[in-house]
Amino acid sequence: MANAPARSAGVTAAATYAILCCATALGFWGYIMLGAINGPADDQGRHFYNLFPIVFALVLLLPPAVIAMGIRTAVGLLYLRSWARRTSLIWAAISLLLCLAIIAFRPFETFVIPQHFVSQVVLTKQMISISFVLILFPVSVWWLFYFRTRSVKMQFLAASQSSGASETD
Repeated sequence: MANAPARSAGVTAAATYAILCCATALGFWGYIMLGAINGPADDQGRHFYNLFPIVFALVLLLPPAVIAMGIRTAVGLLYLRSWARRTSLIWAAISLLLCLAIIAFRPFETFVIPQHFVSQVVLTKQMISISFVLILFPVSVWWLFYFRTRSVKMQFLAASQSSGASETD
């Protein structure tokens, strides 16, 4: 068996970060789903999943599918698959656009308003927006620049060439 191509610390860090973010998102999704399932019933005894079955099905199925794609991309980065590099660029571009949209269209949510001016719900939305922007904005910019550098492209190219050679042998 041929030696595996060298993987830089940056690619390893990006893959590890993606796995950690996906695990955190899965935990957050589970917490939200647990609240939706165990939530109180209305006056007629119906729960959220009875009132809005299509919305519940989308919230039940869509986030884990996106999280699974993120984990698959991270594993592809660890194995230096060229499709994973391209997918990472797409993830980074989407993340950057979402962060910029929050900053542009919801600017009041990207800074903290004192509690005596707004409700607890608004403060919670602000904290979620701020954390989303603070975590994903720098990472998306880093990924967009890093995965386009020549040295990273060469790592993925060398890996694809060595895997192609070992598959034909």
